[in-house]
Amino acid sequence: MVKCALRGEISNYWGRTSTYAVITDRLKHNYLGAKEDVIKMLSGESVKVNVTSYMNTMTDFVTKDDVFTYLMHLGYLAYNKDNKTCRIPNLEVRGEWYNAIAAMKDYSSTDKIIKASEELLNQTITKNADAVAKALDISHIHVTSNRSYNNEDALASAIYLAYVYALNQYTIVKEKEMTAGKGFADVVFIPVLCDNPAMIIELKHNGSADGALAQIKKRQYFTSLEHYKGNLLFVGINYDEKDKTHTCKIEELEKLD
Repeated sequence: MVKCALRGEISNYWGRTSTYAVITDRLKHNYLGAKEDVIKMLSGESVKVNVTSYMNTMTDFVTKDDVFTYLMHLGYLAYNKDNKTCRIPNLEVRGEWYNAIAAMKDYSSTDKIIKASEELLNQTITKNADAVAKALDISHIHVTSNRSYNNEDALASAIYLAYVYALNQYTIVKEKEMTAGKGFADVVFIPVLCDNPAMIIELKHNGSADGALAQIKKRQYFTSLEHYKGNLLFVGINYDEKDKTHTCKIEELEKLD
């Protein structure tokens, strides 16, 4: 904040005083379950962590919980004591995580998804539903194991990671975090200081993209955005467990008043 005031320029000064090597040094040991949890946190989710096992040393790391607790001490993760979870705290720190992932071979597929997420957002805004579906096919493969591939939580994680770039331009409200009409929308994207449309995403598992769109309309999820004055996209996404493919339909509701 001091540098910001002195230079009169808003920038990521925190990142210039640290190094992402501390993240790569810990993650390269590939502790059990660490990669799956890191991918969730990169996509904006929180993950469970046990902070009681860490011995407060720089060398004795036995589990992913030890690593995550260590990274909390350094400011790379934030801790919620109420639900015992950790997350990436803000946009500046998230940038250091992106740098770390880009430098790690084991995360090369994840890095590609992150770098492609800007294009995915653009394709969604321009209502290119086929391109969105193909991008989600790739994301779903790389964020899940064979055992969890058909899990509904895995589908949500794939969506969050695929749209990770949107965190730069949107406030993203996830399932059960915002009452929307007659229930809860799966994901709501609210623009922050930009001209992009708001977006409501509904996910279906072994259903249809048309059915997802119909649910948005029937349950009136758009009423949660009644104070938003701009265009709104309805995005229906379905995952077919048998074919392991996604379909997408996108409709626009113009100028909410």
